[in-house]
Amino acid sequence: MSRSNAQSARIVRRAPMYALLTVIALLFIGPVLWMVSGSFKSIGEILQYPPKLFPEVFRWENYAQVFTLQPFAQQFLNSVLLMVLICTLTLVLAIPSGYALARVRPAGAEIFFLILLAGVFIPPEAVIIPLFQAAAQIGWVDTFYPLVIFTSVLSTGPVAMFIMRQAFLTLPNEFEEAATLDGASRARTMVQIFLPLVRPSIASAVVFTAWFSWNQFLEPLVYLRSQTMLTVPVALTLFEDALAGPRWNVQMAATTLSVLPVLIVFLIAQKHVVSGLTAGGLKS
Repeated sequence: MSRSNAQSARIVRRAPMYALLTVIALLFIGPVLWMVSGSFKSIGEILQYPPKLFPEVFRWENYAQVFTLQPFAQQFLNSVLLMVLICTLTLVLAIPSGYALARVRPAGAEIFFLILLAGVFIPPEAVIIPLFQAAAQIGWVDTFYPLVIFTSVLSTGPVAMFIMRQAFLTLPNEFEEAATLDGASRARTMVQIFLPLVRPSIASAVVFTAWFSWNQFLEPLVYLRSQTMLTVPVALTLFEDALAGPRWNVQMAATTLSVLPVLIVFLIAQKHVVSGLTAGGLKS
């Protein structure tokens, strides 16, 4: 059989798989394309049947209305600030605790680790009322303090700690022994020896934390009151006309803009994400 015939036969054998992957890709890409397309349409074009993917006229004014109907620029900055603060506090908590659980292993470390992981499976709705009552008593309502602290400690911190613990477990003991012989302290060993080796896992923790904090809806809805303090997920629900109802085209424009920060974070860290998430598969 010639090379061209063999290549043709291989393509024919793989055609069903390619067709299936194309259908699956369209299921994920289709809503995003419809969102971007709808951000340039009028409300009538969005609701017309049969639907059209491309607008008759690209209405760039939809994006201008995003910033005129409400203080979306401030709300966007609020979400960016919260994402940065939550990522920072999460790493500050997760890296030392993950190192301690993996390398120091104090008494009761495994039990402590299991308790922290168990907390991840508690839905936020189950604890939002007592947390709100505590925040109200200390004057944290309509501030970012409960969003940053409660999220980092109860939600993103345990997951990031698990990622970091598994990453530290994969590193050989010889690195630590050599650092100890050179007189390095635990803190110096962690910072100068181990952290450069677990950068993929740090990137994975950052991407997860950024995604989680950016998409939070219930917590900002409960803790925040002022319109200028709101975050993007809550702000997206407020693009409505008192008489005509939701402004779907403006809402889709705002949603398109809201995707960009997490997408940028992922594109920057994507080469580290897969290797970071699989860290720990070699040694437990």
